[in-house]
Amino acid sequence: MSRRLRWGLLVLALAPALALTGLLAFTPLPLWLVLQGGRVGIDDHRHFVNQPVTRPPVPSPLPVAPVPLRWPGGLDAAAAATDLAADGTVALLVARRGQLVHEAYFDGFTADRLTAVFSVAKSVVSLLLGMAIEDGHIAGVDDAVTRYLPELAAQDPRFDQVSLRHLLAMRSGIAFDEGYRSPTSDAARFYLAPDLKAEVARLRIGRAPDWIHQYQSGDTQLLGQVIERATGLPLALYAQQRLWQPLGAEFDASWSLDSAAGAQARAFCCLNARARDLLRLGLMVAADGHWNGRQLVGADWIRQSTAAQSGLPGPADPAWRNIERPHAPEAAFYAWHWRVRPLPAVPGGPPLQPGPMVYAQGLHGQILLIDRDSRTVVLRLGRRQGDRHWPTWMDELVRLNR
Repeated sequence: MSRRLRWGLLVLALAPALALTGLLAFTPLPLWLVLQGGRVGIDDHRHFVNQPVTRPPVPSPLPVAPVPLRWPGGLDAAAAATDLAADGTVALLVARRGQLVHEAYFDGFTADRLTAVFSVAKSVVSLLLGMAIEDGHIAGVDDAVTRYLPELAAQDPRFDQVSLRHLLAMRSGIAFDEGYRSPTSDAARFYLAPDLKAEVARLRIGRAPDWIHQYQSGDTQLLGQVIERATGLPLALYAQQRLWQPLGAEFDASWSLDSAAGAQARAFCCLNARARDLLRLGLMVAADGHWNGRQLVGADWIRQSTAAQSGLPGPADPAWRNIERPHAPEAAFYAWHWRVRPLPAVPGGPPLQPGPMVYAQGLHGQILLIDRDSRTVVLRLGRRQGDRHWPTWMDELVRLNR
C-alpha cells in the first residue's frame, strides 16, 4: 500500500471529526494535525522548528510562601482542584506581593513541562517592542510600519498610513481573517505556513487605519518582524538577552519558527515556556517593569501599554475606547496587546469603566492576570478553555484573597 493511499484512508477514517472543523478544505494538512483531530494544542511546539530562548547561567530564586486560599463558589481546596482539572486546567499558580503562594499541576503536568502559550506571546511582543524603543532601535510607536518593513508599501501603498501604535492597538485596518474554525483563514495559514514571509506578503489594507479595533494576529506578526529588523536579532535571541535572562528564568524557553529555511518567528502565537517563568514575567509587570534590582522595561511603557484607551477615532463607543464584546460578561478593554478587566457593571449605571486587573490571553484559556491593587498574579494554563471565562473566575479568586 502506498504512503499516499495510507494517508488517504486515514483522512477518510477521521472525516467525521475533520468535517466539524472544515479541515478537509485545507491542502496539504500536516499529518500531526490530522491525528489531533484538527485541534491545535499546547504541545504543538513538538511539531515545529524552535529557536531557543536560553535561561541565565544562574537563575534567580522565586520566593515561595504557600498559604491556603479561598476559592470561588465557596469550594474547599480539594473540590477546587477537582473543578479546575475537570475544565482542562494543567497548571494554576498564584503569587502575591512577589511570593508564590499557590502552585498546582493537573493531568500529569509538571513544573518542568514546556507548553505553548499561544497569544500570551502577543503581550510578550509588546514588552519587547517597548524595550526596543528604550534601546534606541525604534524611534517610537508613531513610526510608520514601512519605516522598518518598506516592502509592505510595494504590496499596498496604504501601509504607509499604518503606525506601530495602530498595530499595538489592533486598529491597523489590515484585511485579516482571524477565524480559528477554518483551515483556510489567515490565522490558520500563519500558524501552519512553512514560509511565513510569503504569507505576510499577501497582506493588504481593508479599511482606513485607526477607525475600529479588530483583533488579528497579523498585526502582532508585523510587530515581531519590526523588532527583528530594527534590532538585527531573531526575536528569540532578543527576548533571551533583554527579557528571559534578566528575569532570571528557571528554565529555557523557545520560540517556534515557520521552518528551518525560513527562520521566521511566529511572533503572534508561539512562545513556549514553563509556568514559573511565565509567573515571573507577570510579577515583573506587576512591579512596573522592575525585577531583582533592575528596571527591565520602563515603568512608563508598562503603564501605557497596559492602560485602557479613550478618545480614539471611530464610529461610536466602543470603538472610541477599544472595548471588546462591550455587552457581554467577557467584555474587556484592549490596550497595547494586553486586556484590561472592566469594573463590575451596574444596571442602569454609567458605561463600562476599566479596573485594576490586566491580563494576557491565549487560546484554550492560557491566562496571565495581574491585579495592580493587590500585586497579585494568577497564571492558568490549560488544554482547553472549559466552560468558564477565566479572567472572570480569576477576578473573583483575587478579590476573595486580597
